[in-house]
Amino acid sequence: MSTTTTARASQAQPPADVRLSRRQFTLAAGGAALTVAIPLGAQTPPPPAAPASGAAPAVRPPVNRAPTSFIRIAADGTVTFLLPTCEMGQGIHTAQAMILAEELGADWSRVRTAMPEQVTPDYRLPMGQQRSVGSFGVRFWHDPLRRAAAQTRELLTLAAAERLSVPPAALTAENGHIVHAPTGRRVPFGDLVQAAAALPVPQSPVLLPIEQRRLTGKTMHRLDTPDKVTGRALYAVDMKAPGMWHGAVRLSPVFRAEVESMDPASVRGMPGVEAVVPVPGGAVVVARSWWQAKQAADKLTIRFKATPHDRVGTPELEARMRAALEGGMVPPALQRGDPEAVFRAAHQVVEADYAVPLLAHACMEPINCMAQAGADRLVLWTGTQGQDILLRDCGRIGGYLPEQVFFHNAYLGGGFGRKTHSDAAVQAMLASRAVGGRPVKVLWSRADDMQQGQYRQTMMCRMRAALDADGRIQGLRVRVAGPQMGREYGVALINGVADPFSLTGIIDMHYQIPNLLVEHAVVPVPMALSPWRSIANSFTGFFVEAFINECAAAAGKDPLQFRRLHLQGRARMLAVLDRVAESANWGSPAPAGVARGLAVVDSYGSPVAQVVEARLQNGHIRVDKVHVAIDCGRAINPGQVEAQMSGGVVDALSVALRAKITIKDGRTEQSSYGDYQILRMGEEPQVITHIVDIGSPLGGVGEPGVPPLAPALAAAASALSGRHVRRLPLSDSGLA
Repeated sequence: MSTTTTARASQAQPPADVRLSRRQFTLAAGGAALTVAIPLGAQTPPPPAAPASGAAPAVRPPVNRAPTSFIRIAADGTVTFLLPTCEMGQGIHTAQAMILAEELGADWSRVRTAMPEQVTPDYRLPMGQQRSVGSFGVRFWHDPLRRAAAQTRELLTLAAAERLSVPPAALTAENGHIVHAPTGRRVPFGDLVQAAAALPVPQSPVLLPIEQRRLTGKTMHRLDTPDKVTGRALYAVDMKAPGMWHGAVRLSPVFRAEVESMDPASVRGMPGVEAVVPVPGGAVVVARSWWQAKQAADKLTIRFKATPHDRVGTPELEARMRAALEGGMVPPALQRGDPEAVFRAAHQVVEADYAVPLLAHACMEPINCMAQAGADRLVLWTGTQGQDILLRDCGRIGGYLPEQVFFHNAYLGGGFGRKTHSDAAVQAMLASRAVGGRPVKVLWSRADDMQQGQYRQTMMCRMRAALDADGRIQGLRVRVAGPQMGREYGVALINGVADPFSLTGIIDMHYQIPNLLVEHAVVPVPMALSPWRSIANSFTGFFVEAFINECAAAAGKDPLQFRRLHLQGRARMLAVLDRVAESANWGSPAPAGVARGLAVVDSYGSPVAQVVEARLQNGHIRVDKVHVAIDCGRAINPGQVEAQMSGGVVDALSVALRAKITIKDGRTEQSSYGDYQILRMGEEPQVITHIVDIGSPLGGVGEPGVPPLAPALAAAASALSGRHVRRLPLSDSGLA
């Protein structure tokens, strides 16, 4: 069973220093547990194939990751793994624990999981931040965790060899013991911790060969499931502390508007109200209960400054993007060959425009954070994907040093990129300071979350292809119109022009097209933007794959064969295409009334192909089945890979059918699930997943299941409706 930090102010003490010397050990829980201090040598695994933010990670010096940052062994043999990635339903704590337990030789029944209470370099990605993003949980952390466990195992083995007077090579680690098979002697890990701490650290630990791995590669029940099923699991929204007060927000309804004036006296006499606290973009009302705080926040007299976009709406934003598609020259983000010459000689030219809307993250758990802000110490009870972002912003606004900030990170009720942000943490910190350092939990309402949040950007794209007489694409011109979110996030643009938050999936496409021009006509938007599950691939996958399907139709070719024609030598892409085609019986006619659509997208190191089977029901699209094939390398927990593919399909289907954010008079029109319509349980299709293993490097699984769904669905919907589907959601075309 996993462990979750309980939210009690009396327990908010600094954790033991995990950066210990090799000859130290700490006594914990009144001497009941020993933690061996085994520093790990510099480890710099190669950067993953795709970065967390869509941008290339900064080149940084090697990080000395100490095994004690990840592994705690108690005297009773219990092993606690401190895991660097938050658990938001993706099953990462189970997968990372499997990697550690297998290499260590731990007893799986005695494994516990927790998260570190402070940020250190040990827990940071190559981008220099501790963040749970970019499907990095396994593909980056696999090697550092495995090496930490291997060094710990070797030290325990050396300690046991000395105790048993046998050579280390005669010993193995099994189920929490070091075992001497010839004599049957077994020494528990807990008995060896102190001796192991005194030994020199092996600098080149020997990793278990694949034939000796017993956990990874097979489906394991998730560690967090029992607590979630029985209601014992704590999410950030569940956190409580003695003397806790509650905060409700009142934020500007118009994006980026600043406070002009507010009158705290307008609510001071309301029941339970303790304080009105100015925060960036608005105010927090602190009261004895959240309902009292919310009632007062709604009645607070507050005026916001006028902005240039007070009257901006979705139609105007779309008109700006259409004009950008038609506009003049922009610097090329990528160019190879001579596309214009190819177009002049083309046998056939295919052209199409595509559009996607703003999207909310729509996490089931609203934005929240509890803070206790002292003069020189800040404790945050939260569910965050971005510890370093909270660390930075609370330091910048509150003046806290990194070593003064402590986290109790709970389960997240959904993240999808939204919970990398610091807004609620900063609000809770300022509210706590305003009431003398008492713990204050700030909770956003569903409408606050939907209307004052950050969104996946709206984008348009014009695709133009030059086909030769054999139906092969010889030239492709792509112009994307929309915001440049990467610049807003301070992400380095590729060649000073290409924004990975906008163009990943286009500038790195696998299709072999000799002449290519990619442009980004930047159209700023007033609302705050945020990475959404699969970031740019969520819309570039739709643009590219929907257009490939249209090119195949124009060339008179089967969509599968058309892709194979343009993917020669791309073994991973071809492998998932072949497997999904086999699963869906692609070469055979579809059942009566059913249309199929195909797409394949490589994102976060994992190519995923999907075939959607859909039909019309009362004039609306109904998806019956989605066939999925993924190559993520060797699957650590295959059952969880399947679950993530299903989750990605459901998320993608929600926004492909109906969900969107629209703007009127500078503010969001949607306020909850009633008008931001995610998929209902009765609409969920059957998802059939196949994991393709051809010896590829480890890839991500949390996000790659999203991008292929929309273009595959669009192809099926076009076949059923008799008209091209080039705009999402399908409800805009009357099909959902």
